[in-house]
Amino acid sequence: MRAVLVEPNPLIAEALGRQLGMGKIRYDRLDWPDLEELLAEQGGEALGFDAIVLGGLADPAAAVAALRAQRVTAAVLCLLERRDVAATVALLHAGADDVLVKPVVSAEVRARIEVARRRARGLVSNAVRVGRLTVFLDGRDPNVGSERLRLSQREHAILGVLAAHHRRVVSKEHIYDEVYGLSGADPLDKVIDVYICKLRKKIAEATGGARYIETVYGRGYKFEAPPEHEEPDTAPRRFEPARFVPVRRPAECLIGAE
Repeated sequence: MRAVLVEPNPLIAEALGRQLGMGKIRYDRLDWPDLEELLAEQGGEALGFDAIVLGGLADPAAAVAALRAQRVTAAVLCLLERRDVAATVALLHAGADDVLVKPVVSAEVRARIEVARRRARGLVSNAVRVGRLTVFLDGRDPNVGSERLRLSQREHAILGVLAAHHRRVVSKEHIYDEVYGLSGADPLDKVIDVYICKLRKKIAEATGGARYIETVYGRGYKFEAPPEHEEPDTAPRRFEPARFVPVRRPAECLIGAE
C-alpha cells in the first residue's frame, strides 16, 4: 500500500511516518504545493497512490475539495489536532473518507484506509466469497469450504488483489504495485507468473482440480469461480399477483339464490 503524507511540521511528519511504516504503508512526504504540482502533471485518476494523509494544513476542507475536483480516487484521510465536530463534518462534506485525531496508531490508520478502499471497490466486508473459496482481505488465509488453505505472504497478497477485483481483469502492473509496494522491492521479471502458478496449483488441489484464475492474454488475470462451483441463483423471485379468472357457477347453484 502506498500513501502520500502531507504534514508541514517535520517532527509530527516524522512521528506519523513511523506509524505508517509500522502499518506497512509505503509513503512519500510532500508539501501541499508539491502535491498540487504532481496532480497537475499526472491527473487525479492516474495518481499512483492508495491514500492521501492530510495533517496540519491551514484549510484542510479546501484541500480535500481540491483533491476531489481533480478526480483523485485515492482514499483521503484527514488528521486533526483535537476533536472538532464542525471541522469533521466540513471535511466529510468536502469529500474526505475519514477523519482521525492525533496521535494516531498504525493499525487504525491502515484499517481505515482499507475500509475506504473496500467501499470504493463496492465491497462491504473483508471476506470475498467466490465459488467454494472465501478470501479474507485482512491477512487471514482463505478457506475452501470449512478448510483453511495455507498460503505464503506473497501468495496471499496476490490472491487478495485478485479477489478484490473478482470477475474483472487485473493487469500484472497493478498486481506489482499492490503487492511489492509493501516492501519497496523491485519484482523480477515473470515473478507474478510464478506466484500465479503456485496459487493455481494450491487451489486446484484443495478444490478437486478447479481452475479459479484465468490468464487473459495481453491484459492480465481474472479471478472467477468455474461454472461447476458457481452458487445457484437464490435471489427472491418477483411477486406476481394472481390473475383474476371469473368462475361460472353451475346453473343448479343459481336456483334459489335470490
